[in-house]
Amino acid sequence: MRARLPRPRSLRGRLLLALLASAALALLVLDAVVYGALRGYLTDRTDTTLRAVRQRVSQQLTEAPRGQALGNDVRLLGASEFFLRLRRPDGSVRELAPGLRTAGDAPRLPDPLPRPGTRDPVTVRAERDDGLEFRVLTQRVAGRGVLIAAVPLTDVRETLRRLLVVEAVATGGVLVLLGGAGLGVLRRGLRPLEVMAGDADAITAGRAGGDVAPADEDTEVGRLGAALNAMLAGQRATQERLRRFVADASHELRTPVTAVLGYADLHHQGVLDEPAHRERAMRGITTEALRMQRLVDDLLLLARLDAVPARTHTRLDLAGTVREAVAAGRVVAPGRPLTVDAEDGALVDGDAEQLRRIVDNLLANVRRHTPEGTAAHVTVRRDDGTVVLAVRDEGPGVPPAAAARVFERFYRAGTGRGEGTGLGLAIVAAVAEAHDGTARCTAAPGGGALVTVVLPAAR
Repeated sequence: MRARLPRPRSLRGRLLLALLASAALALLVLDAVVYGALRGYLTDRTDTTLRAVRQRVSQQLTEAPRGQALGNDVRLLGASEFFLRLRRPDGSVRELAPGLRTAGDAPRLPDPLPRPGTRDPVTVRAERDDGLEFRVLTQRVAGRGVLIAAVPLTDVRETLRRLLVVEAVATGGVLVLLGGAGLGVLRRGLRPLEVMAGDADAITAGRAGGDVAPADEDTEVGRLGAALNAMLAGQRATQERLRRFVADASHELRTPVTAVLGYADLHHQGVLDEPAHRERAMRGITTEALRMQRLVDDLLLLARLDAVPARTHTRLDLAGTVREAVAAGRVVAPGRPLTVDAEDGALVDGDAEQLRRIVDNLLANVRRHTPEGTAAHVTVRRDDGTVVLAVRDEGPGVPPAAAARVFERFYRAGTGRGEGTGLGLAIVAAVAEAHDGTARCTAAPGGGALVTVVLPAAR
Protein backbone atom coordinates (compact mmCIF):
# COMPACT_ATOMS: atom_id res chain seq x y z
CA MET A 1 0.00 0.00 0.00
CA ARG A 2 1.18 3.52 -0.78
CA ALA A 3 1.79 5.73 2.22
CA ARG A 4 -0.54 8.70 2.25
CA LEU A 5 0.89 12.10 3.06
CA PRO A 6 -0.44 13.49 6.32
CA ARG A 7 -2.88 16.33 5.83
CA PRO A 8 -2.87 19.34 8.16
CA ARG A 9 -5.62 19.17 10.76
CA SER A 10 -5.94 22.88 11.45
CA LEU A 11 -8.18 25.10 9.35
CA ARG A 12 -5.28 27.48 8.78
CA GLY A 13 -3.09 24.66 7.44
CA ARG A 14 -5.79 23.34 5.12
CA LEU A 15 -6.54 26.80 3.74
CA LEU A 16 -2.84 27.54 3.21
CA LEU A 17 -2.31 24.16 1.53
CA ALA A 18 -5.27 24.74 -0.79
CA LEU A 19 -4.00 28.26 -1.60
CA LEU A 20 -0.48 27.05 -2.42
CA ALA A 21 -1.77 24.09 -4.44
CA SER A 22 -4.02 26.36 -6.51
CA ALA A 23 -1.25 28.91 -7.01
CA ALA A 24 1.27 26.20 -7.95
CA LEU A 25 -1.14 24.74 -10.51
CA ALA A 26 -1.81 28.18 -12.00
CA LEU A 27 1.92 29.00 -12.17
CA LEU A 28 2.76 25.65 -13.76
CA VAL A 29 0.11 26.20 -16.42
CA LEU A 30 1.45 29.72 -17.03
CA ASP A 31 5.04 28.41 -17.24
CA ALA A 32 3.98 25.75 -19.73
CA VAL A 33 2.18 28.32 -21.88
CA VAL A 34 5.19 30.68 -21.87
CA TYR A 35 7.58 27.81 -22.60
CA GLY A 36 5.47 26.57 -25.49
CA ALA A 37 5.00 30.05 -26.93
CA LEU A 38 8.72 30.85 -26.80
CA ARG A 39 9.70 27.48 -28.27
CA GLY A 40 7.29 28.00 -31.14
CA TYR A 41 8.57 31.54 -31.74
CA LEU A 42 12.24 30.51 -31.73
CA THR A 43 11.56 27.53 -33.98
CA ASP A 44 9.58 29.65 -36.45
CA ARG A 45 12.35 32.26 -36.55
CA THR A 46 14.98 29.56 -37.15
CA ASP A 47 12.87 28.00 -39.90
CA THR A 48 12.40 31.36 -41.61
CA THR A 49 16.14 31.99 -41.65
CA LEU A 50 16.82 28.44 -42.83
CA ARG A 51 14.41 28.84 -45.76
CA ALA A 52 16.10 32.08 -46.79
CA VAL A 53 19.58 30.50 -46.68
CA ARG A 54 18.43 27.49 -48.68
CA GLN A 55 16.84 29.73 -51.30
CA ARG A 56 19.95 31.91 -51.60
CA VAL A 57 22.39 29.04 -51.90
CA SER A 58 20.23 27.10 -54.39
CA GLN A 59 19.97 30.24 -56.52
CA GLN A 60 23.75 30.68 -56.60
CA LEU A 61 24.24 27.01 -57.41
CA THR A 62 21.80 27.33 -60.27
CA GLU A 63 23.32 30.54 -61.68
CA ALA A 64 26.99 29.61 -61.28
CA PRO A 65 28.60 27.87 -64.30
CA ARG A 66 29.40 24.25 -63.83
CA GLY A 67 32.78 23.88 -62.16
CA GLN A 68 32.92 27.50 -60.95
CA ALA A 69 33.47 28.13 -57.22
CA LEU A 70 30.72 29.68 -55.16
CA GLY A 71 30.73 33.30 -54.14
CA ASN A 72 31.97 34.73 -50.89
CA ASP A 73 28.42 35.29 -49.63
CA VAL A 74 27.82 31.55 -49.69
CA ARG A 75 31.08 30.98 -47.89
CA LEU A 76 30.05 33.53 -45.30
CA LEU A 77 26.74 31.76 -44.86
CA GLY A 78 28.62 28.55 -44.38
CA ALA A 79 30.80 30.25 -41.78
CA SER A 80 27.75 30.94 -39.68
CA GLU A 81 25.84 28.29 -37.75
CA PHE A 82 24.42 26.79 -40.95
CA PHE A 83 25.76 23.59 -42.50
CA LEU A 84 25.56 23.51 -46.31
CA ARG A 85 26.40 20.50 -48.43
CA LEU A 86 25.61 19.22 -51.91
CA ARG A 87 24.87 15.59 -52.61
CA ARG A 88 25.82 14.97 -56.22
CA PRO A 89 23.91 12.60 -58.49
CA ASP A 90 26.76 10.08 -58.18
CA GLY A 91 26.20 9.90 -54.41
CA SER A 92 29.27 11.90 -53.36
CA VAL A 93 28.87 14.75 -50.85
CA ARG A 94 30.57 18.13 -51.22
CA GLU A 95 30.84 20.69 -48.45
CA LEU A 96 29.93 24.09 -49.85
CA ALA A 97 32.14 26.02 -47.39
CA PRO A 98 35.34 23.97 -47.13
CA GLY A 99 38.12 25.10 -44.86
CA LEU A 100 35.85 27.01 -42.50
CA ARG A 101 35.21 24.03 -40.21
CA THR A 102 37.09 20.95 -39.31
CA ALA A 103 35.93 17.64 -40.65
CA GLY A 104 34.57 16.65 -37.25
CA ASP A 105 32.23 19.63 -37.11
CA ALA A 106 30.01 18.43 -39.90
CA PRO A 107 26.97 16.59 -38.52
CA ARG A 108 26.23 13.02 -39.52
CA LEU A 109 22.58 13.38 -40.46
CA PRO A 110 20.53 10.20 -40.63
CA ASP A 111 18.74 8.93 -43.72
CA PRO A 112 16.21 9.35 -45.06
CA LEU A 113 16.30 13.16 -45.10
CA PRO A 114 13.23 15.29 -45.94
CA ARG A 115 12.01 14.98 -49.51
CA PRO A 116 13.60 17.71 -51.65
CA GLY A 117 11.41 20.71 -52.20
CA THR A 118 9.38 20.49 -48.99
CA ARG A 119 8.60 23.86 -47.47
CA ASP A 120 8.58 22.95 -43.80
CA PRO A 121 11.85 21.96 -42.10
CA VAL A 122 12.00 18.85 -40.00
CA THR A 123 13.91 18.12 -36.82
CA VAL A 124 16.45 15.30 -36.99
CA ARG A 125 18.91 14.02 -34.42
CA ALA A 126 22.52 13.71 -35.48
CA GLU A 127 24.12 10.27 -35.33
CA ARG A 128 26.57 11.31 -32.65
CA ASP A 129 26.90 10.58 -28.95
CA ASP A 130 25.55 13.93 -27.87
CA GLY A 131 22.46 13.51 -30.07
CA LEU A 132 22.36 17.16 -31.16
CA GLU A 133 19.15 18.13 -32.97
CA PHE A 134 19.06 19.99 -36.30
CA ARG A 135 16.42 21.65 -38.42
CA VAL A 136 16.95 20.39 -41.96
CA LEU A 137 15.70 21.46 -45.41
CA THR A 138 16.58 19.94 -48.80
CA GLN A 139 16.14 21.17 -52.34
CA ARG A 140 16.97 19.65 -55.70
CA VAL A 141 19.25 21.84 -57.80
CA ALA A 142 19.10 21.13 -61.52
CA GLY A 143 22.29 19.57 -62.82
CA ARG A 144 24.00 19.79 -59.43
CA GLY A 145 22.22 17.34 -57.12
CA VAL A 146 20.41 17.84 -53.82
CA LEU A 147 21.20 20.84 -51.58
CA ILE A 148 21.10 20.04 -47.85
CA ALA A 149 20.78 22.98 -45.45
CA ALA A 150 20.87 22.30 -41.69
CA VAL A 151 21.08 24.47 -38.59
CA PRO A 152 21.66 23.16 -35.08
CA LEU A 153 19.09 23.92 -32.38
CA THR A 154 21.78 24.61 -29.81
CA ASP A 155 20.80 28.24 -29.28
CA VAL A 156 17.10 27.39 -29.13
CA ARG A 157 17.65 24.63 -26.59
CA GLU A 158 19.96 26.81 -24.49
CA THR A 159 17.45 29.63 -24.47
CA LEU A 160 14.66 27.26 -23.46
CA ARG A 161 16.86 25.73 -20.76
CA ARG A 162 17.54 29.17 -19.31
CA LEU A 163 13.83 29.90 -19.47
CA LEU A 164 13.10 26.73 -17.48
CA VAL A 165 15.64 27.78 -14.84
CA VAL A 166 14.14 31.27 -14.63
CA GLU A 167 10.59 29.86 -14.44
CA ALA A 168 11.57 27.37 -11.73
CA VAL A 169 13.25 30.05 -9.62
CA ALA A 170 10.42 32.53 -10.17
CA THR A 171 7.71 29.96 -9.44
CA GLY A 172 9.46 28.82 -6.27
CA GLY A 173 9.97 32.40 -5.13
CA VAL A 174 6.35 33.32 -5.81
CA LEU A 175 5.13 30.26 -3.88
CA VAL A 176 7.40 31.11 -0.93
CA LEU A 177 6.25 34.73 -0.87
CA LEU A 178 2.62 33.69 -1.33
CA GLY A 179 2.94 31.13 1.46
CA GLY A 180 4.39 33.70 3.84
CA ALA A 181 1.83 36.35 2.94
CA GLY A 182 -1.02 33.84 3.03
CA LEU A 183 0.06 32.54 6.43
CA GLY A 184 0.13 36.07 7.80
CA VAL A 185 -3.27 36.92 6.37
CA LEU A 186 -4.78 33.65 7.61
CA ARG A 187 -3.35 34.15 11.08
CA ARG A 188 -4.77 37.63 11.25
CA GLY A 189 -8.12 36.61 9.79
CA LEU A 190 -8.54 33.49 11.93
CA ARG A 191 -7.27 35.00 15.18
CA PRO A 192 -10.85 35.93 16.23
CA LEU A 193 -11.83 32.28 15.78
CA GLU A 194 -9.01 31.17 18.07
CA VAL A 195 -10.00 33.77 20.64
CA MET A 196 -13.65 32.70 20.46
CA ALA A 197 -12.65 29.04 20.77
CA GLY A 198 -10.57 29.84 23.85
CA ASP A 199 -13.40 31.84 25.40
CA ALA A 200 -15.87 29.06 24.63
CA ASP A 201 -13.57 26.48 26.26
CA ALA A 202 -13.21 28.69 29.31
CA ILE A 203 -16.97 29.15 29.54
CA THR A 204 -17.53 25.40 29.14
CA ALA A 205 -14.97 24.66 31.87
CA GLY A 206 -16.60 27.23 34.15
CA ARG A 207 -13.52 29.46 34.29
CA ALA A 208 -15.25 32.41 32.67
CA GLY A 209 -18.67 33.75 31.92
CA GLY A 210 -20.31 36.22 29.62
CA ASP A 211 -19.90 36.38 25.86
CA VAL A 212 -17.15 35.26 23.56
CA ALA A 213 -14.80 37.93 22.30
CA PRO A 214 -16.71 40.46 20.17
CA ALA A 215 -15.82 40.74 16.48
CA ASP A 216 -16.79 42.84 13.49
CA GLU A 217 -20.26 41.68 12.48
CA ASP A 218 -19.63 42.74 8.87
CA THR A 219 -17.40 39.68 8.38
CA GLU A 220 -18.20 35.97 8.43
CA VAL A 221 -16.16 35.51 11.61
CA GLY A 222 -17.98 38.44 13.18
CA ARG A 223 -21.36 36.97 12.35
CA LEU A 224 -20.21 33.67 13.84
CA GLY A 225 -19.22 35.50 17.03
CA ALA A 226 -22.57 37.23 17.16
CA ALA A 227 -24.34 33.89 16.66
CA LEU A 228 -22.28 32.32 19.46
CA ASN A 229 -23.09 35.22 21.75
CA ALA A 230 -26.79 34.83 20.98
CA MET A 231 -26.54 31.09 21.59
CA LEU A 232 -24.78 31.62 24.91
CA ALA A 233 -27.37 34.19 25.92
CA GLY A 234 -30.13 31.76 25.08
CA GLN A 235 -28.34 28.99 26.98
CA ARG A 236 -27.95 31.20 30.04
CA ALA A 237 -31.61 32.18 29.85
CA THR A 238 -32.58 28.51 29.53
CA GLN A 239 -30.42 27.56 32.50
CA GLU A 240 -31.88 30.39 34.52
CA ARG A 241 -35.42 29.30 33.65
CA LEU A 242 -34.49 25.72 34.53
CA ARG A 243 -33.09 26.74 37.90
CA ARG A 244 -36.15 28.86 38.61
CA PHE A 245 -38.40 26.03 37.40
CA VAL A 246 -36.72 23.49 39.68
CA ALA A 247 -36.83 25.88 42.61
CA ASP A 248 -40.51 26.65 42.05
CA ALA A 249 -41.35 22.97 41.59
CA SER A 250 -39.54 22.14 44.83
CA HIS A 251 -41.40 24.92 46.59
CA GLU A 252 -44.76 23.76 45.27
CA LEU A 253 -44.10 20.15 46.23
CA ARG A 254 -42.81 21.07 49.67
CA THR A 255 -46.25 22.14 50.93
CA PRO A 256 -48.19 18.90 50.17
CA VAL A 257 -45.24 16.75 51.23
CA THR A 258 -44.99 18.63 54.51
CA ALA A 259 -48.73 18.24 55.04
CA VAL A 260 -48.63 14.47 54.42
CA LEU A 261 -45.64 14.10 56.75
CA GLY A 262 -47.51 16.14 59.35
CA TYR A 263 -50.51 13.82 59.21
CA ALA A 264 -48.19 10.80 59.46
CA ASP A 265 -46.49 12.34 62.50
CA LEU A 266 -49.86 12.91 64.16
CA HIS A 267 -50.66 9.25 63.57
CA HIS A 268 -47.40 8.13 65.16
CA GLN A 269 -48.05 10.35 68.17
CA GLY A 270 -51.42 8.70 68.71
CA VAL A 271 -53.36 11.91 68.16
CA LEU A 272 -55.58 10.29 65.53
CA ASP A 273 -57.10 7.63 67.77
CA GLU A 274 -60.55 9.08 67.31
CA PRO A 275 -62.35 7.92 64.13
CA ALA A 276 -63.35 11.49 63.25
CA HIS A 277 -59.74 12.66 63.53
CA ARG A 278 -58.49 9.77 61.41
CA GLU A 279 -61.15 10.48 58.76
CA ARG A 280 -60.16 14.12 58.63
CA ALA A 281 -56.47 13.20 58.36
CA MET A 282 -57.12 10.72 55.55
CA ARG A 283 -59.09 13.31 53.62
CA GLY A 284 -56.22 15.74 54.05
CA ILE A 285 -53.66 13.16 52.90
CA THR A 286 -55.82 12.34 49.86
CA THR A 287 -56.22 16.02 49.00
CA GLU A 288 -52.49 16.70 49.24
CA ALA A 289 -51.66 13.52 47.30
CA LEU A 290 -54.03 14.53 44.51
CA ARG A 291 -52.47 17.98 44.50
CA MET A 292 -49.01 16.43 44.15
CA GLN A 293 -50.30 14.16 41.40
CA ARG A 294 -51.70 17.09 39.42
CA LEU A 295 -48.48 19.01 39.88
CA VAL A 296 -46.34 16.07 38.77
CA ASP A 297 -48.61 15.42 35.79
CA ASP A 298 -48.32 19.05 34.74
CA LEU A 299 -44.54 18.96 35.11
CA LEU A 300 -44.31 15.78 33.04
CA LEU A 301 -46.50 17.29 30.33
CA LEU A 302 -44.30 20.38 30.16
CA ALA A 303 -41.20 18.20 30.00
CA ARG A 304 -42.70 16.18 27.12
CA LEU A 305 -43.64 19.34 25.28
CA ASP A 306 -40.09 20.65 25.68
CA ALA A 307 -38.64 17.39 24.34
CA VAL A 308 -41.26 16.31 21.76
CA PRO A 309 -43.65 19.20 20.99
CA ALA A 310 -46.48 17.18 19.43
CA ARG A 311 -46.74 13.41 19.59
CA THR A 312 -49.31 12.93 16.84
CA HIS A 313 -50.89 15.09 14.19
CA THR A 314 -54.54 14.34 13.57
CA ARG A 315 -56.93 16.53 11.64
CA LEU A 316 -59.80 17.52 13.92
CA ASP A 317 -62.51 20.13 14.20
CA LEU A 318 -61.61 22.39 17.13
CA ALA A 319 -65.26 23.42 17.45
CA GLY A 320 -66.24 19.90 18.50
CA THR A 321 -63.38 19.73 21.02
CA VAL A 322 -64.47 23.05 22.54
CA ARG A 323 -68.12 21.95 22.85
CA GLU A 324 -67.04 18.78 24.68
CA ALA A 325 -64.85 20.73 27.08
CA VAL A 326 -67.60 23.30 27.79
CA ALA A 327 -70.07 20.48 28.46
CA ALA A 328 -67.63 18.95 30.97
CA GLY A 329 -67.07 22.37 32.55
CA ARG A 330 -70.81 22.83 33.11
CA VAL A 331 -70.87 19.51 34.95
CA VAL A 332 -67.91 20.50 37.13
CA ALA A 333 -69.38 23.95 37.97
CA PRO A 334 -73.14 23.90 37.39
CA GLY A 335 -73.61 27.35 38.89
CA ARG A 336 -71.26 29.11 36.49
CA PRO A 337 -72.83 30.39 33.24
CA LEU A 338 -70.86 29.18 30.22
CA THR A 339 -71.70 30.13 26.65
CA VAL A 340 -70.05 28.78 23.51
CA ASP A 341 -70.03 30.13 19.97
CA ALA A 342 -68.03 27.66 17.88
CA GLU A 343 -67.87 27.90 14.10
CA ASP A 344 -67.97 24.47 12.52
CA GLY A 345 -65.21 23.54 10.11
CA ALA A 346 -62.41 25.05 12.25
CA LEU A 347 -60.01 22.30 11.21
CA VAL A 348 -56.53 22.07 12.74
CA ASP A 349 -53.74 19.47 12.63
CA GLY A 350 -52.45 18.45 16.02
CA ASP A 351 -52.66 16.25 19.09
CA ALA A 352 -56.32 15.93 20.14
CA GLU A 353 -55.50 15.30 23.82
CA GLN A 354 -53.19 18.31 24.06
CA LEU A 355 -55.64 20.62 22.30
CA ARG A 356 -58.39 19.48 24.67
CA ARG A 357 -56.00 20.29 27.52
CA ILE A 358 -55.85 23.91 26.31
CA VAL A 359 -59.62 24.35 26.64
CA ASP A 360 -59.81 22.51 29.98
CA ASN A 361 -57.01 24.62 31.47
CA LEU A 362 -58.57 27.88 30.28
CA LEU A 363 -61.93 26.95 31.82
CA ALA A 364 -60.22 25.80 35.02
CA ASN A 365 -58.36 29.11 35.13
CA VAL A 366 -61.69 30.94 34.96
CA ARG A 367 -63.12 28.84 37.79
CA ARG A 368 -60.04 29.31 39.93
CA HIS A 369 -59.53 33.03 39.51
CA THR A 370 -63.03 34.47 39.30
CA PRO A 371 -65.79 34.60 41.92
CA GLU A 372 -68.45 31.91 41.99
CA GLY A 373 -71.20 32.50 39.43
CA THR A 374 -69.03 34.63 37.11
CA ALA A 375 -70.00 34.09 33.48
CA ALA A 376 -67.52 33.01 30.79
CA HIS A 377 -67.78 32.98 27.02
CA VAL A 378 -65.91 30.64 24.64
CA THR A 379 -65.65 31.34 20.90
CA VAL A 380 -64.01 29.54 17.98
CA ARG A 381 -63.69 31.12 14.54
CA ARG A 382 -61.65 30.89 11.39
CA ASP A 383 -59.59 33.92 10.40
CA ASP A 384 -57.33 34.15 7.32
CA GLY A 385 -55.70 30.72 7.49
CA THR A 386 -55.84 30.45 11.26
CA VAL A 387 -58.25 29.18 13.90
CA VAL A 388 -58.82 31.51 16.85
CA LEU A 389 -59.94 30.17 20.25
CA ALA A 390 -60.95 32.87 22.77
CA VAL A 391 -62.08 32.48 26.40
CA ARG A 392 -63.42 35.65 28.04
CA ASP A 393 -64.63 35.96 31.63
CA GLU A 394 -66.49 38.76 33.37
CA GLY A 395 -64.32 38.70 36.48
CA PRO A 396 -62.02 41.38 37.94
CA GLY A 397 -59.53 41.05 35.08
CA VAL A 398 -55.73 40.89 35.05
CA PRO A 399 -53.44 43.88 35.68
CA PRO A 400 -51.43 44.89 32.57
CA ALA A 401 -48.13 44.12 34.33
CA ALA A 402 -49.32 40.60 35.16
CA ALA A 403 -50.90 39.94 31.74
CA ALA A 404 -47.46 39.76 30.15
CA ARG A 405 -46.28 37.11 32.62
CA VAL A 406 -49.30 34.86 33.18
CA PHE A 407 -47.88 32.26 30.79
CA GLU A 408 -44.66 31.89 32.79
CA ARG A 409 -44.31 28.69 34.75
CA PHE A 410 -45.28 28.95 38.41
CA TYR A 411 -46.16 32.61 38.02
CA ARG A 412 -49.09 33.83 40.16
CA ALA A 413 -50.22 37.41 39.99
CA GLY A 414 -51.24 37.61 43.63
CA THR A 415 -54.15 39.93 42.91
CA GLY A 416 -56.88 38.13 44.72
CA ARG A 417 -57.79 36.06 41.71
CA GLY A 418 -57.19 32.89 43.65
CA GLU A 419 -54.24 30.57 44.14
CA GLY A 420 -52.99 27.65 42.02
CA THR A 421 -49.80 25.95 40.94
CA GLY A 422 -49.09 28.50 38.24
CA LEU A 423 -48.78 25.84 35.49
CA GLY A 424 -52.22 25.96 33.86
CA LEU A 425 -51.58 28.86 31.48
CA ALA A 426 -47.95 27.79 31.05
CA ILE A 427 -49.26 24.50 29.63
CA VAL A 428 -51.64 26.43 27.37
CA ALA A 429 -48.74 28.46 25.95
CA ALA A 430 -46.52 25.40 25.59
CA VAL A 431 -49.16 23.38 23.74
CA ALA A 432 -49.96 26.34 21.46
CA GLU A 433 -46.26 26.80 20.67
CA ALA A 434 -45.91 23.06 20.01
CA HIS A 435 -48.64 23.44 17.36
CA ASP A 436 -46.95 26.49 15.78
CA GLY A 437 -49.49 28.78 17.46
CA THR A 438 -49.49 31.61 19.98
CA ALA A 439 -51.31 32.50 23.18
CA ARG A 440 -51.86 35.94 24.71
CA CYS A 441 -53.78 37.44 27.60
CA THR A 442 -55.37 40.87 27.47
CA ALA A 443 -58.07 42.84 29.22
CA ALA A 444 -61.53 42.09 27.81
CA PRO A 445 -63.70 44.95 26.56
CA GLY A 446 -66.10 45.87 29.35
CA GLY A 447 -63.99 44.17 32.05
CA GLY A 448 -62.62 40.73 32.75
CA ALA A 449 -59.75 38.77 31.18
CA LEU A 450 -59.48 37.55 27.59
CA VAL A 451 -57.17 34.68 26.66
CA THR A 452 -56.74 34.14 22.92
CA VAL A 453 -55.06 31.13 21.32
CA VAL A 454 -54.29 31.32 17.60
CA LEU A 455 -53.50 28.05 15.78
CA PRO A 456 -52.71 27.51 12.09
CA ALA A 457 -55.64 26.06 10.18
CA ALA A 458 -55.27 22.65 8.58
CA ARG A 459 -53.88 22.74 5.07
